[in-house]
Amino acid sequence: MKPWREELLSVLGEGKDAFVSGEDLAARFGCSRAAVWKKISILRSEGHPIEAVTNRGYRMTDGAPAMKAAIDRELKEAGLEDLFRISVTDSTPSTNLLARDAGLKGEPEFSVFVTRQQTAGRGRRGRTWISEPDSALLFSVLLRPAVPPAEASMLTLLFGLCILDALEGLCNIPVGIKWPNDIVSLQNGKKLCGILSETSMEENRISYAVAGCGINLSQKEFPSAIEDKATSLTLEGFEVRKEVLLAAILREIARRYPRFLLSPSGFLPEYRANCATLGRRIRTGDEGIKEGIATDIDDRGDLLVQWADGTVQALSSGEVSVRGMLGYF
Repeated sequence: MKPWREELLSVLGEGKDAFVSGEDLAARFGCSRAAVWKKISILRSEGHPIEAVTNRGYRMTDGAPAMKAAIDRELKEAGLEDLFRISVTDSTPSTNLLARDAGLKGEPEFSVFVTRQQTAGRGRRGRTWISEPDSALLFSVLLRPAVPPAEASMLTLLFGLCILDALEGLCNIPVGIKWPNDIVSLQNGKKLCGILSETSMEENRISYAVAGCGINLSQKEFPSAIEDKATSLTLEGFEVRKEVLLAAILREIARRYPRFLLSPSGFLPEYRANCATLGRRIRTGDEGIKEGIATDIDDRGDLLVQWADGTVQALSSGEVSVRGMLGYF
């Protein structure tokens, strides 16, 4: 009898482009569908390009080329194939690094860099962001915004609103924005998505900007250090194909970005309405633990916080924890 890895890969390989249902695999292997999913997850973590789609099952893909073709089909259907230039890799240290290199080389605005696995992704404050193959949607967009350098930080907020709009359009789960750069599930306050924007200046103007994003899609568990803070669309009860979600996000960027160039703060009323931070008690640890109430976001994108002594401070960055349904998140 073949080892289960070899047999499962053989079954999926025989199917070519066709999906094999979880029910059929469970019957073949004499186990539950949950056990099949666990085996599939192990194979995906080892780098095997296996696509999982709710109500359809599993199939082998050709990795990056197949993913790019799927993204191109979605963009064509959305009428965006002439705007965005898509590059897909099987693995890369960081999609932001790819986008930054492209920015330095003078590649065009709206170049999009996608990867199946990120091995040295970086979040705010230099935190490492490591992903298992195909478990997350990982991409960065190269932009060249003709706005004053002081408005560059607004891109993180704009990108967050675009992602939130896309998720709300596809998923039936409540989500919100945790200022300044996270998308969280409002069901439990846990993080679904992180955003990292970077800007390069030249002669007091923006040479290029990079907006990077990692959205947790299919993870069913997380390392112990973050398991109480992170979640995925699967854990929240929703499944979506990566190319469909990416196309939805890029459609929102195509819609909102021209307006941003005309009025960099024009989207803030919508951002405020969807910001899970406002009106809540927050903590910040930049200068020792301080607690206050997040009251507003000003026209520079800074968070206005009223401290216990009644003073109001504008926070432009820093670690902010928000008191939610399950304590501070």
